[in-house]
Amino acid sequence: MRGACMSEREKLPSWSVLQQADMSLREPDSLIARGLSAFLERKRNELALNSQDGRYRLARSVFDRQVCNIRKKGWTEEERDALFSAFKSLGRMAAEKYGKAYFPLAWFYNSGWRILPAGQDAMGESEGFSLLSDLGQTERYEQLAFEWCARNKHIEDPELWFDLAACYLRGIAVEPDVEQSMHWLKKSAEYGHELAQNQLGRMYETGRGSERDDAQAAYWYGRAAEQGNAWALAELGAMHLKGRGVEQNYEQAVNRFRKAAERGNVAAQCFLAWLYRDGRGVAQSYEKSAFWFRKAAEQGDELAQYFLGGLCEEHPELGLGEEQAVFWYRKAAEQGHSGSQKQLGKMYRDGRGVARDDAQAVYWFRKSALQGNDWGQYYLGVMYREGCGVGRDDALALYWLHKAAEQGLELAREQVQSLQGGMRTQLEEQAAPDVLQAELFAPTPVRVRRFPPIRRMRANGRKQVVADARQRLTRTGRRSDQLRRSKRGNVRSVRSGRGGNR
Repeated sequence: MRGACMSEREKLPSWSVLQQADMSLREPDSLIARGLSAFLERKRNELALNSQDGRYRLARSVFDRQVCNIRKKGWTEEERDALFSAFKSLGRMAAEKYGKAYFPLAWFYNSGWRILPAGQDAMGESEGFSLLSDLGQTERYEQLAFEWCARNKHIEDPELWFDLAACYLRGIAVEPDVEQSMHWLKKSAEYGHELAQNQLGRMYETGRGSERDDAQAAYWYGRAAEQGNAWALAELGAMHLKGRGVEQNYEQAVNRFRKAAERGNVAAQCFLAWLYRDGRGVAQSYEKSAFWFRKAAEQGDELAQYFLGGLCEEHPELGLGEEQAVFWYRKAAEQGHSGSQKQLGKMYRDGRGVARDDAQAVYWFRKSALQGNDWGQYYLGVMYREGCGVGRDDALALYWLHKAAEQGLELAREQVQSLQGGMRTQLEEQAAPDVLQAELFAPTPVRVRRFPPIRRMRANGRKQVVADARQRLTRTGRRSDQLRRSKRGNVRSVRSGRGGNR
């Protein structure tokens, strides 16, 4: 058992290797001393490169830079070569059972990064390893990584503790356990591991594993930022921007974002560009905003590509032109950014920066609409209503306009009302000929005369006879005498003007 422990210890890299590799010798005074210093430095580098510890440290530094810039999606040829070399080196060390190589190698496989050497296409094969290998290797290396970290957690190695915390946090080969993750993160952070300090700040900021504590989050971000960690600098800049855990200070936010942006952090480059665009904490400058958006856009960030396209489109004084707007909108649209898809559809519809093509406009509007973009739904509905780039279809137009109106787009609501009214009028006009034919040839309805009951009719007749008799008697001057006799008699004849009993 002791021998097994020693064998594991022998494969542990020295934590001081990184610090030694980064240290620079003090400039000697004499020529002989400078020559000796250069010779010793070269020998030390050769030894580090030839040892497992040295090869691991170089590969791990490349891996850590990528983890700290997780939004990065585009690489230069030099960066691609460095990533691919790191991947191959980690793979070889894993084959040699070098335990610390398991975790970053599993991360490479799990992330699905498609990194190939410069000049090599995706179908090419490279000696030894390829990121296009079967991703089923992920589970294998995750299991090896967790078992190795758990078996050696008693060793004072903050990097090992950070990897173990990541396994517990993400459920890598073990059930997720946030409390265990927090325990090992704190242990690693207290030993000065900058990635652990940054992740611990993130845990406090989001309230994961503990109650939310912005002050603690800012503290740990600050500890990592002091070591130059670009991710922590960007997070601390966001804390200053929002006034969470620290006093709100746009100037401090700009300072933090600038330091992180200069180290290549995509999120910091985007934040700095927004601040320059809006003139917060710094003098407004669309030129500098475009500069930093371009820096992030060239690293493949779709948000930066979208906003850079907007600057090209809306600010001709920058001299970038609408062709550049189309270029960056397309870059973001192909990554699935709905706003860019909508904007690219508008450029095709209006023929700005590209030849007018209604069919292409409909294509990109539909892409945007299917992702729930309200303006994409509105423009697609209008294209269906007007029959541009697609056959006219009022039903589909009403469907997409109604979708946009449900999201609160007032213009879409007005179009829905107009379209519904037009469709109702159209239906009435189509039905009018049938209605008129029915009215012309319909039979005349029979009028039913309602007669009063016979007894009521006779009573009314007697009243009329009495009224006529009174009128005649009044004219002849014998009204009073005849009235007295009519009270005693029954029915009397008044045909000759003389009364009498019958």
